[in-house]
Amino acid sequence: METQILNKQHRHFNKNMDRIDIVKPQVTIQIEANSLRELFKKSLRSLANKLKYKIYNPTRHADCTMKIEVDAMNSKKLLKKFLNQVLELTYTHHTIFCTMYIEELNENRLNAQLFGNWFDKFDNKIKYVPENGILMSSETDPLKPFNSSIIFKCEEDF
Repeated sequence: METQILNKQHRHFNKNMDRIDIVKPQVTIQIEANSLRELFKKSLRSLANKLKYKIYNPTRHADCTMKIEVDAMNSKKLLKKFLNQVLELTYTHHTIFCTMYIEELNENRLNAQLFGNWFDKFDNKIKYVPENGILMSSETDPLKPFNSSIIFKCEEDF
């Protein structure tokens, strides 16, 4: 009898854990852009400012330069993949990337150089863009196809 009660509690615990998993902390940014190039540049700048408040300064010298190449099926997946790779580089090199020089950009490919600054502490521990974390206005408003809403999942502080 006791074993059955423990199993029921364990199942209940798993249900609660699933619910907790759904409500992970997140950060959302809104991007207004007139072109794909502007969308990528503003997305990078906004991500940087969410990681460290007011980090972006166009006159600041870059501590770190990285080359990034991303391929995807469409511009939405390209943006998601790009931002996730930037986050991976951010935590690997402890660098917040604020600006970039785009060498090649189309609906399926991005080739660019990232410029960033080293930091010890971040304001938000942003981890990744989830699968359905990008909503491009081309899906809702064809007159403004590059305006986007991007959701980032954050690390929980327990």
